[in-house]
Amino acid sequence: MAQLLVGYDVESFAIGEGLARIGDHGMVQATEPDSTPQGLEVILRNHEEFDAPATLFVCGRTLVHHVALFQELAHHPLIDIQQHTYSHALFKPDYWNGGVFLASPEEALETELMTTSAAIDKHLGIECIGLRTPHGHYLGLSDRPELLDIVARCGIRYVSSWGRGANGENPTPISTQPFWYAEQGHPEILEIPFQHWLDGIWFEANGIDKGREFGQVLQGAIDEIVADDLTYGACFHDWAMLRYDEAGTQWVRSLLSYARTRDVEIVSYTDYYRSMPALVPA
Repeated sequence: MAQLLVGYDVESFAIGEGLARIGDHGMVQATEPDSTPQGLEVILRNHEEFDAPATLFVCGRTLVHHVALFQELAHHPLIDIQQHTYSHALFKPDYWNGGVFLASPEEALETELMTTSAAIDKHLGIECIGLRTPHGHYLGLSDRPELLDIVARCGIRYVSSWGRGANGENPTPISTQPFWYAEQGHPEILEIPFQHWLDGIWFEANGIDKGREFGQVLQGAIDEIVADDLTYGACFHDWAMLRYDEAGTQWVRSLLSYARTRDVEIVSYTDYYRSMPALVPA
C-alpha cells in the first residue's frame, strides 16, 4: 500500500547563521520567532481536518524558545516530535543559491544531537529516536559511516537524511526508498529519505506565490506512489507556511486531500519506523 509521511522541519531561532551565507536571501519568515507558532497553527489545522499524522523535526534552539507551545503539541494525538539538531548544523556541506553551507565537525554534531535529545526529554518527556538532518544530501549518511557512529551513540534509531539527487539537486527521486544501514555497520538504524521537492527549493525557483501550482506538483507525487506502491517522505517547513501562503493557496492541504482520495495511508515518520521489520533487536 502506498504511504505518505509528512514531516515539517521546525527551525526558527536556529537557521539565521546559515541563511546569512547566501546574503540578501529575503527569507525573513525563516528567521522570525513568530513563524513557528503561526506556521504550526496552519499545520495543525490541515492535519486535524484530514485526521493525518505529522512529524515535527524540531531544532533544539527552537524548542527552548517555545517550550509551552511544544508541551501542548506533545500531547496531541496526531503530532510526533523528533529532532533536527540544535542549531541546524549540517552533516555534509551543501551548495545552494550561491552560498556554501558548511558542515559541522563531528564533536559539534554529537553535542548538537545530545543536547537536543536531552531538551526534548526534559521539556516534553519524549525519548527522541528520530533525526532529520538539515538540508539533506545525496546518499544520506551511507557514504559517511563515522557520522552514523555518532547517530548511534546519541540513541537515534532512524534518520531522514537522503534528500537530494545525484548532483545535489531536487526533486529527489521517489524511487529512493527507505533502507537499513546494514552495509555501513549499523543494521539498527533506518534511513527514511525525504523525496520529491523540498518546498523552499521549488518555490524559490518557480515563484513564492505559486502555491496552487505546487499543490498540483505534489499531487503528481501521490499518483507516482500509488502506481508503484511506494513510500513518499515529504519535507516542508514551519516558516514556509507563511512565506508561501499555505493558508491562501493550500498546497499542503491539496496534498493531504488528494492522498485521502487516492486511499494513501498517511503515517508519521516514527510510526513508519516502528512498522518496519528490524534487522536487529531494538
